[in-house]
Amino acid sequence: MRQHMLNGWLVAALIALVCLLGITAYVEVRKDLPRVACMKGSRAIDKKFAQPENCSTTCCTTTAASA
Repeated sequence: MRQHMLNGWLVAALIALVCLLGITAYVEVRKDLPRVACMKGSRAIDKKFAQPENCSTTCCTTTAASA
């Protein structure tokens, strides 16, 4: 009887650990997404003919201050 109860607690702890790791990864990726998009955008700017404003200076300067 004790073995079943301990196995249940072990499974619950593993599920909680996986959930916490998933939440942490989601938050970190969500926080880093604007910086990655800005880096990708700066490469794409060279290929465009007309760009009304320089995105690489506007978005990268704001994210670099928080990093």
